[in-house]
Amino acid sequence: MRFAQIVPPMCLLGLLALTLPGEAQAQSSSPPKGAAQTKAQGQPKLQRAPSDAMSDKARKLYIEGVMASEKDRWADAYASFVAAWALQKHYTIAGGMGTCELMLQKYRDAAEHLAIYVREIEKDATTTPEERAAAVETYAKARAKVGAVVVSVNVQGADVLVDGARAGTAPLADPVFVEPGAHTITVKREGYVPSEKKVEVGAGSEARSDFQLEKPVVSEPLRPVAEPARAEGTGTKANMGIVVAGGSVAAAGVIAGVVFTLVADKKASDKRKQWHVVDAIDDGTVDCAIPAAGNAAQQCEKLRSLVKGRDLFSNLAMSSFIGGGAVALGTLGYWIAASSSEPEKGHARVLPLVIPNGGGIVAGGSF
Repeated sequence: MRFAQIVPPMCLLGLLALTLPGEAQAQSSSPPKGAAQTKAQGQPKLQRAPSDAMSDKARKLYIEGVMASEKDRWADAYASFVAAWALQKHYTIAGGMGTCELMLQKYRDAAEHLAIYVREIEKDATTTPEERAAAVETYAKARAKVGAVVVSVNVQGADVLVDGARAGTAPLADPVFVEPGAHTITVKREGYVPSEKKVEVGAGSEARSDFQLEKPVVSEPLRPVAEPARAEGTGTKANMGIVVAGGSVAAAGVIAGVVFTLVADKKASDKRKQWHVVDAIDDGTVDCAIPAAGNAAQQCEKLRSLVKGRDLFSNLAMSSFIGGGAVALGTLGYWIAASSSEPEKGHARVLPLVIPNGGGIVAGGSF
């Protein structure tokens, strides 16, 4: 058991000390500085011994990945680290994944996992300054190959997508790493209007994209204005003052018309009598249309006065009847209109109707 616990740290020493394939070719004239030399120096670069916090299965897969990387079998090492990561999201496993991705030239994925490793190793009090420095150095190699976009969203829990692929949920702990070039950042959450922005970043550069999600504006359909609720049996009541005044004026017109008619009839009767008086003068030879003298002139003048009086009071009677009838009809119309919104149940209305040379009543109601 003691031997098994010592072997993994020895295997970890050279995991990240290897240079990238392109860098190894550039330095071919120098003595190789691969995993063997690192192990000889006894200076671990990035990878640490498996954590006690790992499950047994995750620890076993992690050790398999370290041992495969010692033999430069980066694809096999990567498969072991991915399987361990699926079992447990421990930052040391993320560092192993990022190292393999860097060596396999999967720079975007390498930057993403090494960013986690660098962020979390700073929080681990058991790490050494050398381990933290080596972590930053290896992360910088991956970071130099890709662009980064710092995304901020005003709504927590919003989904962040890069070119349609989900990159995480706001707030993001790390930048979004992308291949150099133009990309589309989309942010959306249920209940908010999605937002989209175009960004372009180069290798090793960083851009910032801020999003302000807003709730959709809902236009409510126009609704008819409801009338105020009224208690049962109530409605728009006619102004009784107007009704009484209108009825009074109508009645006064009718009464005046009747009086003027009676006076006109009296004048007509007196006119007929006076006509017989004039006709009796001089055996009917007097013509009041021709000026006369003496008694004939006086009687003709009286006759003409009676004719004028009859015509005057006849006209006054007609005007009174017409005026009273008009006021009566207007008052009736007002009463009906004012009470038409909610007519009372089981009621009747009776109003006088006056017309020239006649009259009557108007009755109406609901039953």
